[in-house]
Amino acid sequence: MKKLFYILISLLIMSCVGGATTGAGDTTPKDSDSVPTIVTIVDTTTTVDTTLLSLSPKQVDSLMFRLTHHYSENFNFLVKADSLTLIPREGDLITDTCHVYADDIIAVAEIKALPGDSIDSIWVKVASNQFTMGWIPEQELLKGTTPDDPISEMLYALSSSRAIWMSALVALGVIAIFFGRKKKLAMPLILRFEEMPSIYPPLFLLLVALMASLYASVQNFVPEFWQEYYFHPTLNPLVLPPVMATLVVLMWLVIITFIAVIDEVYHHFYFAQGVTYLAELIGVSMLVYLIVSWTTLIYIGYLLLIVLAYFLLRMIHQNIKIG
Repeated sequence: MKKLFYILISLLIMSCVGGATTGAGDTTPKDSDSVPTIVTIVDTTTTVDTTLLSLSPKQVDSLMFRLTHHYSENFNFLVKADSLTLIPREGDLITDTCHVYADDIIAVAEIKALPGDSIDSIWVKVASNQFTMGWIPEQELLKGTTPDDPISEMLYALSSSRAIWMSALVALGVIAIFFGRKKKLAMPLILRFEEMPSIYPPLFLLLVALMASLYASVQNFVPEFWQEYYFHPTLNPLVLPPVMATLVVLMWLVIITFIAVIDEVYHHFYFAQGVTYLAELIGVSMLVYLIVSWTTLIYIGYLLLIVLAYFLLRMIHQNIKIG
């Protein structure tokens, strides 16, 4: 058996070396007297991809622009600003300045980089129809539009009004705490979960904290991943890079867990008590999200996440015993 194993290994090595010297075509070294090494074997067995070599300089520039700016020609934007001004350039069929308005869909027709390093050095030609087209600085275009995708629109709406809706949710939670507790405000907020021995409320908080930490980490270390997701969003984690796939999975788990919390509240509380409980949970979750995400940007959030996870996991364990 051992002899047969060595014979198979020898045949495998010989086939690799033979393939390197006979099957690589133009990549075979011209100096036949040179002793083949690991490097030459690897180099000669690599098949040259002629796709990139066949691209024109303009196509290469377009590919690089797509990789760094996350969009290219024929990409659709949805106008969110009240209006955008499109300016004609020399050689255009449309010679008059025109405008596009909120909710108009515009397509990228051409992209030009002007000499210089200013923020307005990249101009984009967009068109709403054959009579409405012109050029606009990229910064102005991106500021007043979103990619024409429902997920991108939702992300834009959430980010543009983040301070408002987060503050509203935190205020809702504070009001619910005052309304439901009255004289018991000195008690830590998290002990409110003892009124319903379920694993889902602390699990929901833990998932929110994990999602906040991961989102802040992406923004801190690989913001281009988030930018790519913003321009080409999907709810399917299987087609995303591992980091973004994990973030999308956490988002789904947060939604599913919150639905489970609602079901538990429905079976444990009357309507008014249940609404108060959910409002408290939402308010606390927003505080957890804000604190963990902000502190993660300065690296303290990772330690805070560990402490919070330890506390919440203990609570989950206790609720499992009670259940």
